[in-house]
Amino acid sequence: MIAFVKGWLLTLVLLSSIPPLVFASAVMSIVIAKVASRRQVTYSEAATVVEQTLSSIRTVRMQTQMIL
Repeated sequence: MIAFVKGWLLTLVLLSSIPPLVFASAVMSIVIAKVASRRQVTYSEAATVVEQTLSSIRTVRMQTQMIL
C-alpha cells in the first residue's frame, strides 16, 4: 500500500497498461484457437487421404496376388 502512495505516478502507468495487455491476450487467444481449428481440419483431411491411399495399395496388392 505504501508503494501506491509513494510511487503514485508509476502506479498510474502500470495500472493503465493492464487493459491493453488484457485486450492483446484476448486477441491472441482467438487467433490461436482459429489456427488450431484450421490445423485440426487439415490433419483430418490428410488422414483421409492416407487412409484412401493405403486402401488402394491393399486393393492393388490383393489383385496382384490373385493374378499370380
